[in-house]
Amino acid sequence: MTATTDQHRPADLIATEVRARIRERLRVELRRHGASEALDDPRVLDAVEAVLRRAADHHPGGLLFAEVLGEPSTWRLETALRTQSHRGGVLGPLLVWLKIRTVLPVVRWLFEFSRDNFARQQRVNEALFAAVQELAIENTRLNAELQRLAGR
Repeated sequence: MTATTDQHRPADLIATEVRARIRERLRVELRRHGASEALDDPRVLDAVEAVLRRAADHHPGGLLFAEVLGEPSTWRLETALRTQSHRGGVLGPLLVWLKIRTVLPVVRWLFEFSRDNFARQQRVNEALFAAVQELAIENTRLNAELQRLAGR
């Protein structure tokens, strides 16, 4: 197709074509890295992507799985650095001060590196929880529909 022909095509048609090319490249890359043959069907790829996008956009407060797991303190990653001592009296605050002045600067880089990784892992965990929830909802709907059809 020539440049002059492209100038006369509607922008929506060009955008649709570009999106289709990007999707095809994505599909080829996924398959090259071992993804399921089912993704060769564009409808399957679209449906899977829709579930994953809903999961990625899901707010952690709307997760039933989080309720099933119990208290967030038992499953949510805690990334805050707390400098404290179990000792009382004068020795406890003195040890905390020493930790802050000597140990903390030495290990700060490790803490910051770990905190970033923990935050990323928390995001992945929540997205996976949401994906499992979406799939459980879909499975429940399909089972209900199957039961309805079987009851006819």
